[in-house]
Amino acid sequence: MSQGVIDHLKDISLRKLKEKVAEIKSLSPQNNRFIITYSKNFTLSLSNYCQNFCGYCFYNYRIPKDAGAENVVLLSNEQIQEVIKKGISYNCKEALIMSGERPVKFKEVKEELEKRNCNDYIEFITDISNNLLKHNILPHTNIGILTFDELKRLKNYNASMGLMLESTSPKLFKKGGVHERSPGKIPAIRIEHIKNAGKLKIPFTTGLLIGIGESLDDRIKDLYLIKQIHDKYGHIQEVIIQNFVDKLGISYKPQAMIKTEEVLRVVGIAKIIFENNIAIQVPPNLISGYEKEFIEMGIDDFGGISPVTLDYINPENLWPHIDELKDICDSNGYSLKERLPIYDEFIEKNGYCPENIKKTIDNIHY
Repeated sequence: MSQGVIDHLKDISLRKLKEKVAEIKSLSPQNNRFIITYSKNFTLSLSNYCQNFCGYCFYNYRIPKDAGAENVVLLSNEQIQEVIKKGISYNCKEALIMSGERPVKFKEVKEELEKRNCNDYIEFITDISNNLLKHNILPHTNIGILTFDELKRLKNYNASMGLMLESTSPKLFKKGGVHERSPGKIPAIRIEHIKNAGKLKIPFTTGLLIGIGESLDDRIKDLYLIKQIHDKYGHIQEVIIQNFVDKLGISYKPQAMIKTEEVLRVVGIAKIIFENNIAIQVPPNLISGYEKEFIEMGIDDFGGISPVTLDYINPENLWPHIDELKDICDSNGYSLKERLPIYDEFIEKNGYCPENIKKTIDNIHY
């Protein structure tokens, strides 16, 4: 990507961005043009033991308890069943399966798995996923970097999967950078994971975490990188633009917090780059009060919204009520529509939706 193209995108005013976004949206299919989607879900946060120690992350067993953190070696079978039961009672269609990255590197987690007669962590995940499918709930797994074979094992039990690219900026790995102590955040490793998901035809979610020390140039380069991967493999359903939120107990303290205008700019630029080929998602609990501005800047989706569980990454930012979001969308000429964790186009797309996932989808009623 040439510096000239990057500079051009950087120089567009927010007003011009909004106008360009409106042009792009006008080219989308009529039945989707004025719809914002979301998924009603719950989270199974299995373990916050993680090989990475990112400077901005609250979801880590190393965070002090006096900051409000709760360390989980491995969620018990009873706890898992209780969350599933609550999810069913709220008619949730998706279960987000998440954890720290490579938790089995820790003795405590490995010992817990052995007690439950699991040969490895992926077997533990597939057992949970299979159980969810029996309850007509579609799993979406995001547990950090995985090998090709691990992704292949999980594909048949997941409607979709995800891994945030976050940022490929090399400055984040320097001394004092947020990824200095995070071996799993090496860009080449994460890029390989996203490409492997494409080779395996796994419907996929990725995205950027902005405001962690990267520049606008870095963000634009990363958006083009995601586009290049999607152009080759065609598997990326959505890209999340997630802003960093400060919180007690983390080491990263930026000189200035990222502004809403900066996040809006990245969303608008993403729309120009992806056009209508990849959905753009923003977490609604992180943009409260600015939903109208983000809708005007071209977002397509609010992601998972849970009536059951917290946002474990940003627990102080509560999920909005779905009826409140619906009112906001209505007042801006849009409809809020529930979706599944696998987008409609991928259900019938050859090789992307295993038969057992299709069977579960057939059993789901809105």
